[in-house]
Amino acid sequence: MNKVLLLGDPVSRSLSPGMQNAAFDALGVDCEYVLREVSRADLAVVMAELRGDERIIGANVTIPHKESVIAYLDELDPQAARIGAVNTISRQGTKLKGWNTDVVGFQRALAEAESNSPFPLAGEGRGGG
Repeated sequence: MNKVLLLGDPVSRSLSPGMQNAAFDALGVDCEYVLREVSRADLAVVMAELRGDERIIGANVTIPHKESVIAYLDELDPQAARIGAVNTISRQGTKLKGWNTDVVGFQRALAEAESNSPFPLAGEGRGGG
């Protein structure tokens, strides 16, 4: 069975495994989402495991490792390079590529909030401060 890891410290209270594993099951994907609490001292070892274990197809990254994982990656998506932080790692053979999907998600949430709001956002030339 393939695995996707959630790397961070702490991650024990994350709700992600329940949601991600339910999605894998619903889609018939043979994969398991696994919490992996990783201290700063153990990050290099876990990144080597991610690179070398063909069953691990990628990882999500959370605090405090979003910046420090960059040193272990072979490639960065241009947006992740501009931001200087990674929240998603894809494994392609033995190569690791970092992505940052936080910005797109944040922009989408703002756009949805604005479209559902009867009030304009401040600074848009339509009033506000």
